[in-house]
Amino acid sequence: TSLIEPPLTPSAEDCGFTAMPSKARNRNKAPSTEGSKPAVGTYRYAMTGTQAVLGTGLRGKDLPRYSHLLVTPARKISGVMCFRVQKRFTSEIANTSTYVSRGHEVYLVNLVIQALGEEYEVRPNPPVLFASNAGSSWSGQFGGPTRGSYTFTALGKRSVRVGAERIQALGLASTVSYQGEVSGRQVATAWISVNDNLVVKEKVGSRQDFGVSTLKLQSLSRLVSLRPVTKGKSSRQGSQSDLGET
Repeated sequence: TSLIEPPLTPSAEDCGFTAMPSKARNRNKAPSTEGSKPAVGTYRYAMTGTQAVLGTGLRGKDLPRYSHLLVTPARKISGVMCFRVQKRFTSEIANTSTYVSRGHEVYLVNLVIQALGEEYEVRPNPPVLFASNAGSSWSGQFGGPTRGSYTFTALGKRSVRVGAERIQALGLASTVSYQGEVSGRQVATAWISVNDNLVVKEKVGSRQDFGVSTLKLQSLSRLVSLRPVTKGKSSRQGSQSDLGET
């Protein structure tokens, strides 16, 4: 049973912008992201990797065989679409991201990190430009109680196998560093289904500091099926029994 609550559909306040990036440093041309959002539900991923907690005397251990991605319904406000995605690495470690899609761009407006029995919130100002059709690479900085910087690079299109199906996916490499109330760094490479806007393969390496402890994660996840295991039950309607870690 997971100790982490499923995400709620974001409120109007959750989706609000206090500032928008005036300009992103872009080059060349990347695919449009207009209206991009995966279907509501809980998706299962086969996962390999390790987790280690430094500073507590605990040794590293393997991650569970499966991880889950929970997608909430969207809230639409004045032409802006807002939704949440929760990535569960274990029953005690998860990242919940709130995204806003406007026009051809997708922004990360909020991130909640849950680990080691604690919950930490990062609200970047301005929001992080997560996806754009304005260039093949972009970068930026954000402030607030947790400040940092990011770079994204589009990797083009390739064929990826999901179960018995072979689909077209777009690659996205990213590096995000931050410090302040929460400190850490994450390097990731994700492949996203062109038709479903769903991550089908992802490699993540991260280090996050929580007081005197440091959590290190290395994971490789592959989507088991394009069909959710709990269709339309990503938020707190979902059954915890459907989210077993083994």
